[in-house]
Amino acid sequence: MSMKRCPVTKLPVTENPRWQAEHPEPGYRVFFEVIGPDIIHARVVGEKPTYLDYIDADLFQSICEEMHLKDRKVFVVIDYGPINEVRLSYKRDYGNLFYNWGPWIAVLVVYNVRPEITAHMLGLGALCPARSEALIVGSYREAMDYIADHKRQFGSSELPEPPVADSMEDIVCRFFAAVSRLTWLDMLDQPVEAPPEGNEFRVLFTALEEMRKDLMIREEQHQEKLRQLRDEYRRREEECRIQINLRQDQNRRGMEQYDAELSRLRSIMTAKENELAGVARMFDMKITSLAKLCQEIDRVDAAPELRETISSLCRKLSKRENAEMEISTELTDADTCFLEALRDRHPGLSERERRLSLFIKLNYATRDIARSAGVSLRGMENIRYRLHKKLGLQRHQSLKNYFSMLASEACLG
Repeated sequence: MSMKRCPVTKLPVTENPRWQAEHPEPGYRVFFEVIGPDIIHARVVGEKPTYLDYIDADLFQSICEEMHLKDRKVFVVIDYGPINEVRLSYKRDYGNLFYNWGPWIAVLVVYNVRPEITAHMLGLGALCPARSEALIVGSYREAMDYIADHKRQFGSSELPEPPVADSMEDIVCRFFAAVSRLTWLDMLDQPVEAPPEGNEFRVLFTALEEMRKDLMIREEQHQEKLRQLRDEYRRREEECRIQINLRQDQNRRGMEQYDAELSRLRSIMTAKENELAGVARMFDMKITSLAKLCQEIDRVDAAPELRETISSLCRKLSKRENAEMEISTELTDADTCFLEALRDRHPGLSERERRLSLFIKLNYATRDIARSAGVSLRGMENIRYRLHKKLGLQRHQSLKNYFSMLASEACLG
């Protein structure tokens, strides 16, 4: 901390680099210092005219605690140099400054007050509690002189006499206080006390009281509307919650049904796989038996023509068994002949593509072929398109005609 002297009272001035607050939106900074034991001086510094947005309550209370001013009679001096507007938030903070935030502020003096905010300052000053005083002066020197006179006259605990009841000073103060309570602090439940009958200003207070009653009615209507909106919101919220719970129950039941169906289909697939494995083993046994039969026939003492005829029949049966195992359906001689020709001419085709080619040659419907292949109708159309390209067919050639021609050539050969 650094120490200097007040040029008016010669009291020591306590400063601290932490005792300042930046207000970026209005563009000003507030600097605090403590003069003597109990005077808090705040300077509002800005490069251009601007507005007051709020009071730095936390910093003010921190200074009071640091300087042990919480339980003392305190004087506050404020320089409003660049201020030409006072926002509602600042006015509400002003009331808290006196009633809620700190020590007993006996006197609050403001100076360098521009004409644009003089009425605001008078209204704020009227909000002071009975044991406090607020006033406007022209300069820092006048503010410090006033506080020095107050200290000499009233000491550390005495209070100045309030203005004479119903005097001009008292009426002006009461009127500003009533207007401030209604407009800035929303204190609509506090009646406006009018001067006695015959006072020339009574009509103003009476009009203000009627305005207060109207504002109270409007506020009650507003609160009722808010209550209705809250009730409607809660009702809709409950309806949405019920709908969500119903959807969740439906989804849960759907998932349970899906899981049950999936389990059932998996069981069927397992059974079918076991069945197919048995069929495959049976085919293997048949092919093995046919191969052994062919070997035995070659060793049989018979006419060469008869032996060749029987061996050719065995080989043909063996090929058919292999083809039927690939296609998973019973084949005719013509089907077996077609598949052999297709394998010879297009060795790059997969087993699946050969099976689909046979179904196309047999003039099965595309929908039935798609169901057999386990694909969608659109997926089957894509397979047909890729097969057309893979076979090297021209745009005007159809798969059906090509396979029919290939089968005819194979059977004739």
